[in-house]
Amino acid sequence: MKEEALPSPQNHKCHAPYHGNKEALGWCLDGVARIVGFIAPAVYLSTAIINLAKLKAGCSIEIPEGEVKAPDCDGRVYGLKPSSLLTTYATVVGVLSAACLPIVGAILDHTSHRKLVGLISAGLQCICLFVPIFITTTNWPTILVLSVFSAFIGWIHTLSIFAYLPELTDNPKYLASWTANFHFIQYISLIIFLAYMIGILYATGYNGDDILSARVAMISSFVIVSPLYLWTWLGLMKQRPALQVIPNNSSLWTIGFQKVYATGKKLFHEHKSIMLFLINVALVESAQQSIATVSLTYMTDTLLMTSTENGIAILVLFVFSAVGALIGKLSLRWLNPINSNKLCQAITAANTGLAALILTGPNQNWRAYLIAGGWGLGAGWKNTVERFAVTQIIPVGQDAELMGFYLFSSQVIVWLPTLIFTSMNEAGVSQRVSITILIAFFMSGIGCLSLMDKYDDIVSAAGRTEITEETSVADANANEEAPIE
Repeated sequence: MKEEALPSPQNHKCHAPYHGNKEALGWCLDGVARIVGFIAPAVYLSTAIINLAKLKAGCSIEIPEGEVKAPDCDGRVYGLKPSSLLTTYATVVGVLSAACLPIVGAILDHTSHRKLVGLISAGLQCICLFVPIFITTTNWPTILVLSVFSAFIGWIHTLSIFAYLPELTDNPKYLASWTANFHFIQYISLIIFLAYMIGILYATGYNGDDILSARVAMISSFVIVSPLYLWTWLGLMKQRPALQVIPNNSSLWTIGFQKVYATGKKLFHEHKSIMLFLINVALVESAQQSIATVSLTYMTDTLLMTSTENGIAILVLFVFSAVGALIGKLSLRWLNPINSNKLCQAITAANTGLAALILTGPNQNWRAYLIAGGWGLGAGWKNTVERFAVTQIIPVGQDAELMGFYLFSSQVIVWLPTLIFTSMNEAGVSQRVSITILIAFFMSGIGCLSLMDKYDDIVSAAGRTEITEETSVADANANEEAPIE
């Protein structure tokens, strides 16, 4: 990217957002739209769909008088238990995303269609937010299929906007500062939206009605997201030429897979410790991302929590993720990032085991909030130390190649924990037992970290000089290809 392609910070008034850089402003606005567009269907619409599926299957969504829990649900919809719908949908999206990642990446890197991909995916996302406003007891299966499509399109959109991130400015200090600001604004936007939803549902008395709650959430998200997407992609983001030329022996459909294979082969032969680190990323990230879907299913089906109560749990999770990020940062004063990561993952595994032990049935909301806080703590801690570590152990000169492989590692098996959970659920295994499968992923990840060489030796072999954790985390955020949400 040429310097003149973007506004120079020195040529703009100091009060202009991001020094007058329109694409940086667009990146920020798109981030707000993405997080709001994700949380509304993920919490409120999903809860409504589970309960509507249970009603269709002839299952109770309330505790019968004189009982302490709802009766077991043996009914099925479209061949599945109602409690398997969300995890099945998450599995499908995960498989599609992992399989298509190299292809979508190749389109963004090897063609000039980056803005077009972003614009079309944003428009489709708006449509996918609008249609569920009209969810009813009869059309929810269509809404569920639309949700699968929406999640996949949202993933493509995320890749398209993150392709712009390293090119927002040639000034690394600005990029690090802006990236931190983007994440902060996203986080605040999520907190505000969840607080707004909880407040308005209690104020209107809709907090006990999952369908009305879903409608309010989808209307609110559509009103917020649509203008932000339109402003970003019609007024702020610019077209980009192809970054790379496709080699003669490749095509747009194969070049991404060839790159993944070549990088994987290099890691196996030359950088065993980095390979083990990235296997850890694949295992732990798959479990971390699955927690949201699995826990939402568990809270709705086993604990009989309403969409409003689920929203409170997700709010607690994200608040504690900020605390976890702070703990992760402080831990780097006493532990190297690999050992800190192991400790964090052990705590998250223990918290998952605690969830299976103490969350046994309805009327245990406060226990659920406690567990959600523990999961949030682990997520914030993990993201902080993992991003610090990856910037330290990647050999100098291979940043772009291996950061791309880092992204691939974080997505390649995100479908596996939900697939296992669904299979166990369909086989009649208690959800309290099924949820513990996540522990195996965390412990396997710890095993990979334990097999790595000494951290100082890996950093030395990478040709890195010692830098502060604040700088490393900022650099990792600036080099990310896609968010870990």
